[in-house]
Amino acid sequence: MESSTYKRYLWIFFGLLLGVMAASYIINTLTTPQPAKPRGFDNELGTAYVTVHDTDGNLILQTGLPVTVNDEYISAEDIHYIIIRVDGDQALARRKSEYSARTETVPAATLSYPNNVILRTAGKKLAVYHTHNDESYLLTSGKSAEPPDGDILKVGDSMVEALRRSGFTVIHNKENHNPHDINAYNRSRRTAVKLLKNSPEAIFDIHRDSAPLSAYLTTINGVETAQVMIVIGRSNPNMKANLDFARQVKATADNIYPGLMRGIYMGKGDYNQDLYPQALLFEIGTDKGSLTIASNAARLLSDVVTAVLGQE
Repeated sequence: MESSTYKRYLWIFFGLLLGVMAASYIINTLTTPQPAKPRGFDNELGTAYVTVHDTDGNLILQTGLPVTVNDEYISAEDIHYIIIRVDGDQALARRKSEYSARTETVPAATLSYPNNVILRTAGKKLAVYHTHNDESYLLTSGKSAEPPDGDILKVGDSMVEALRRSGFTVIHNKENHNPHDINAYNRSRRTAVKLLKNSPEAIFDIHRDSAPLSAYLTTINGVETAQVMIVIGRSNPNMKANLDFARQVKATADNIYPGLMRGIYMGKGDYNQDLYPQALLFEIGTDKGSLTIASNAARLLSDVVTAVLGQE
């Protein structure tokens, strides 16, 4: 009888102990802080995009980038905006200032490139990679994304081949950083660190945006082409240097290929640009476009990069 009672109490004790342990596990799981934000936010949100208007109701931007309060945008017309409100897929921006990117310090010879500029590209290195390898173009592939490797790698090829023809030594890293999630920038950071060991003049992360086709479509020298937007991470100690470089690239493009540059977006995160002062992220076209027009833009962009970096 005493043995039976002892066993019953023992079972009750262990039952209570297991209950306490289970409750502790559940509470700990629910209250554990979320991991710190990655070095760059996931962008190009599939088929979704944010529409940004100014305080007068004018449409100024449509993008698949994450848009947050205090992000900034320098438009194609060089009007500087700051995001003051975000409500789902709609955002409001007010004008921060106006300046002419064309007054930035740009070597005079670049203004007439590629006609008469003397290039000094021999021995200069560049690095190109893709955080989001799966990005594609609907008009070419019928999909916005094609894991593991999408059309965006071919856009990179077009840019890299043109840069090599200009005399640069270019490393085009196609290492896969899928899945396309918030940790993609953590994975691509390792790639960027590896590429920077070669001490390149600049390093470029090539993407495509998500927005209506009309938001990224232009014609240059009679040829239909995608536009290009530069993205800068504003949570980044290198931001001033990155932005100065971006402004120089935009100013040069505005002079040799007016209409190519859509603008410069300064978003939350660092996009791994804290690693290098001349690191840029290029959005080349939108998922609603085609590989053909994106590749056209990539080749024109290579001329711009050559004009900026191909001189002593």
